[in-house]
Amino acid sequence: MKLLRPRTFLNLVVLGFVTVSLPLGVGLWTTLTSIDRVTGMGLAVVDHAVSGTRDSEILSESLRSEERTLRLYSITGEKNYLDKAIDYHRKTDTLLYDLLGLPLDLPVRKDLEEMRRTRNIQRTTLISLQNDTVSSSSEEAVSGAIASFGEQHEQALRLRSGFKEMMQREITGLHKTTEEAQQALVSQTIAFILATIVLIGVMAFLLSWPIRQLNRSVERLGNGDFTTPVLVKGPLDIESVGKKLDWLRKRLDALEKEKRKFLAHISHELKTPLASIREGASLLNEGVVGELNERQQDVTTILVNNTVLLQELIENIINFNMAQIGGKVRATDDVDLKELIEKVADAQAARIIGRNISLDIKLERVTVHGDRKELETIFENLFSNGVKFCPSDGVVGCRLSSDSTKVACIVYDSGPGIPLGEQEAIFRPFYQVETRAHSVVKGSGLGLAIVREYLSRHDGTIRLLNAGEPGARFGITLPLSRSRGKEKVEKHDV
Repeated sequence: MKLLRPRTFLNLVVLGFVTVSLPLGVGLWTTLTSIDRVTGMGLAVVDHAVSGTRDSEILSESLRSEERTLRLYSITGEKNYLDKAIDYHRKTDTLLYDLLGLPLDLPVRKDLEEMRRTRNIQRTTLISLQNDTVSSSSEEAVSGAIASFGEQHEQALRLRSGFKEMMQREITGLHKTTEEAQQALVSQTIAFILATIVLIGVMAFLLSWPIRQLNRSVERLGNGDFTTPVLVKGPLDIESVGKKLDWLRKRLDALEKEKRKFLAHISHELKTPLASIREGASLLNEGVVGELNERQQDVTTILVNNTVLLQELIENIINFNMAQIGGKVRATDDVDLKELIEKVADAQAARIIGRNISLDIKLERVTVHGDRKELETIFENLFSNGVKFCPSDGVVGCRLSSDSTKVACIVYDSGPGIPLGEQEAIFRPFYQVETRAHSVVKGSGLGLAIVREYLSRHDGTIRLLNAGEPGARFGITLPLSRSRGKEKVEKHDV
């Protein structure tokens, strides 16, 4: 099943904000719910406290008023006192009914129910007195009603004590609930924060992933890699940009191939007339066609030197194009790298002696498997660069060593070095470093590009070891010849 993807990058951003905000919204809702619950309990406690305190005080006062008016009735016999006593009785019963709605303890509630039963009997007596339907004498009925107030006052006192216990219990319960709510809120807050951080990380990855893919693709194109397809996964509009970038890659690849073909064709076509020009200039310079005066000799010398330089440039262009088109090495053989480097160094003798440059070479005898001509070209270009940029009385050196699997070589010079930030650019075709100390001979800018291409064909690598420092130090690795590797292992075993 194909996953649903946002149509645009903006939709993905909005989805990210909504997703990240979700834990915060849930946390806010749970916080408000907890606060509402604790607040409700607090309001209930306050309401019970206010109602209980007020009603218990009024109950005691109402009982005293009822008892006082009933005693006055017993003394005076006036009906208005009896009516007032009945009114107080009704108010007191109403208070008792309200007090039954409070969360009282069971013993207190039983006392309250017993008090209501007593008062029901008392109410019957009072109504009978009011209607003159009492069965016994009125004095005995009134005395019995007055006598019941002692028990009622005691019950009212126990009710007030029970109410205080109820308030203490509710306050304790409120404290406990508040603490539990605080702990729950802290735990939920930590969980929601962690969830938010995780979601932020996930959404940041999802938002940056297509951008990183585009950045890597653009960097590969900028570095001249036109063979790796551009694959971008993400919102549909970003994928559309990736497809257009892949189309651009194919177009640049086609143009690069056309450029190589053009350079190879032009270079090949230039070799034949250039060879004729060089031969003619050499014949003139050697005086084969007649003696030359001093000024004519200088002109022919300039012609010969520049035709040699032009021929080297054309051969470099041809070699570079052949290296890029050729793929893997075809003609391979076991090559003694120590012998090959010494041969290349000897070939630089004329240029070195003329400028008083010292050679510092320490080589271990190692064997690699590859194309002798290409390996020779690699070290010719490296030594040529070293001598070219090395000042008079400077040093050009080489170190060669190996382990059980690979060969390591360092070629260095005491020239101005490579500026920081250009350690990759120097391997691009026709790129030349701008330094304050210019080389004696202007190069073509293809030497290091050819070195990297040839090393790549031999499964080797090259990199600059000291960017931004005086003197260039190039590190080279090559796979050790299998036969040579076996010899090393056997010697080690012995």
